Amino acid sequence: MSVASGDLGDVTGGHIKIGIAHHYVRNAVIGTAAIVVGLGVIAFSSYSSRQDAAKLARLEAFRGAYADKCEAADFGGEASPVLRDTFLRSDRLQDAVAKQHAALEAGAPCDEIARSLKTADFPMVAKAP
Repeated sequence: MSVASGDLGDVTGGHIKIGIAHHYVRNAVIGTAAIVVGLGVIAFSSYSSRQDAAKLARLEAFRGAYADKCEAADFGGEASPVLRDTFLRSDRLQDAVAKQHAALEAGAPCDEIARSLKTADFPMVAKAP
């Protein structure tokens, strides 16, 4: 029988559905996926924030030790936002700070530590004349 005859009962097996199909399962899957992605973003942000805080704590510990032992008052206090961002993005700078902190604790001269930091592109504070 042809659809053009107007009797859809024969073509559809006697069941005629009028209207759009409901997609409850599809909508539930999309909603669940959106929630999972959102939780993943939150978890990653939280993990990254904890990692950054630990790295910045090491930077502040070095700056405090350098300020005390080398009488560099400019190194005391909180690091500038530019220094913090540069430090977090540079593995080379993080390694240099860790190495020089250990050297400082071992009693290395301050001018040697300053030279090593400059070679690692550590943003040194300019001394006033």
